Amino acid sequence: MLATGGAATLVGCSTGGETESSTAESEAEAAGSTDGSMSVVVSSKGYTEQLNLGYIAYELLANNTGVSLVDETGFGGNAAHAEAYQVGDIHAYYDYMGSLWAAHPPKHDEADFETPDEQYEALKSEMESEHPIRILDRADWQNTWAVFIREDAIEGTGIETISDLAGYVNDGNYDIRPAFGDGFKTRSDGFDALLDYYGFEAEHVERWEAEQEFIEAASAQAAGTAVDEGYADLSFGYSTSAWLTTVEDIVYLDDDRNFWPFFHPVGVVHEDVATDAVVSALNKMPDAIPDAKTMQELNSHATEVGSQQAVVDHLTANGFI
Repeated sequence: MLATGGAATLVGCSTGGETESSTAESEAEAAGSTDGSMSVVVSSKGYTEQLNLGYIAYELLANNTGVSLVDETGFGGNAAHAEAYQVGDIHAYYDYMGSLWAAHPPKHDEADFETPDEQYEALKSEMESEHPIRILDRADWQNTWAVFIREDAIEGTGIETISDLAGYVNDGNYDIRPAFGDGFKTRSDGFDALLDYYGFEAEHVERWEAEQEFIEAASAQAAGTAVDEGYADLSFGYSTSAWLTTVEDIVYLDDDRNFWPFFHPVGVVHEDVATDAVVSALNKMPDAIPDAKTMQELNSHATEVGSQQAVVDHLTANGFI
């Protein structure tokens, strides 16, 4: 059964025979898959990837449970969600570990974790003790800032990580030309902070910038276009941005010292509706979206056909609905 958006009530169909109907109902209840009296409000934030994740939750619930669904995708940002699940105005959505850790009470200014599993366990313990929610399984991929670079710019250099790039520049190599979106150079999680964190030496950064005249473009996408068209070699973008699917012959440098926090998506479900069937359905997301490339492609497809249709196409093609 494919939901078509808006509020939808999903119920089973009677086959007409009392014994047959009772048997089917008993089997469904034993599987924990039906509760036609329970309403689940599915939400998301308002940008493309979050709308896609919201409709993944909606369609997985629509096709794997018997609950009634209310579509509140595009509900609002971090503050709106943090307030709404306290009072039960929303019930299920996917968020990012970094967002939940930094923007939801109790808010944290730092995320000093060495692995995503370490951050996930701390987040799950804290959020479930502080709020009426459960934190479900996390995906293996994340949507965070990523450094990408032209393959031909690092051919033969051995550069695979940001630490490698720091060593390369500190050895007096200034041939790689960076580009970044407006404001990214000086923001707290931006270019200058990254250079300082990774130990790029000031005298070499100064000479690097003098030789290359770093490009500050109007946006991250414009900076990516500069790399794609050969005006720059290195830039920054969100790792699952749809426009990155159009940038060819690039590789990503590993953030090997975890400058950026982990932004793996996780399921969030209100404890009032956290039945086995609901949890099981929502926990299919990490398998449905196994990597960042898949999310990129889904984001790109959504710009063409809309989020819900893109999600239905993807989940159907891969056997999840």
